[in-house]
Amino acid sequence: MKNLLLLATLLVTTVFYGQLPVWVNSFDSPDDMIGWTFHDLNANGNKWVQGQNIYHNGTSLTYGTSGVLRFSISNVPSGNATGFATENDWVISPEIDLTSVSGTITLAAYIGRQRTTHLTLGRFLYIYTSTPEKQVPDLSDFQSMALDGAGEQIAYPYTIIAGEGVNHPFPSDLTQFVESLVDISAFAGKKIYIGLWSNRITSGPTSGQNVQNINIDEMGIYVTPLSTKDTEKGLNATKIMQNPAMSELVLELNPSLSAEQTTVKVYNMMGQEIMTAPFNTRTDVSSLSVGTYLITVTDGTTVEKLKFIKK
Repeated sequence: MKNLLLLATLLVTTVFYGQLPVWVNSFDSPDDMIGWTFHDLNANGNKWVQGQNIYHNGTSLTYGTSGVLRFSISNVPSGNATGFATENDWVISPEIDLTSVSGTITLAAYIGRQRTTHLTLGRFLYIYTSTPEKQVPDLSDFQSMALDGAGEQIAYPYTIIAGEGVNHPFPSDLTQFVESLVDISAFAGKKIYIGLWSNRITSGPTSGQNVQNINIDEMGIYVTPLSTKDTEKGLNATKIMQNPAMSELVLELNPSLSAEQTTVKVYNMMGQEIMTAPFNTRTDVSSLSVGTYLITVTDGTTVEKLKFIKK
């Protein structure tokens, strides 16, 4: 289980109960990077990678146990990359579809540092909006967002950042991560791509923030729908009749909801949707692993959020 600054269960539950997950990437395996593109523009072999987090154990850099998207001075814990002073590397996400999303949209990123000497870590989120004329961006589209005509870096409005003076300060334990929240509601109804740049520009808007040694433990997008009302806890709400659940999730539906129009969705504690089905008094959950799960029960207007334990 990932070591977030707050307990993972509490942290994700807080995000979940305020918002519904739209897109989540935990960077746990190479498969999580399908559709992402990587650009090593100074061709030194050092670039954004998916892998275990790197941190300084008091003697040297070493691998941790969390799957992350990372950038560091080298692809391995020891040694520096040749030509690191001219580092210029991009990673670009696959398409993220927000066309059916409206309301308040929040991007959550969980950031970790690799050295205690790095007090603040951040990255601009360069966000490209797909258009009918150009649906898929080129690298040059992201580069044009980052630099002006004179080659100077432009301050970009969307940033993931953590550390001293911003969000929560980093803990002394380098294997833990800090949450950074970004409001990206302006992209509601759009298809977007996200680009992250790592460079050796030491002045301007990223001075003191664009430290190379960064681990990104997870990135997700969550939404609070404008047209949705949440039921008050305990007021004619749907009830879980057997909790913990064994092989079946037994629900007693809120009398104000129509069973024919109601859908049940099950999420794990990382906010990832793992099951969706029309409402049924008894839902088979025998295939789920032992653990805690979150569910939404909705008829499209009202959303109820509950939690159950699978034994």
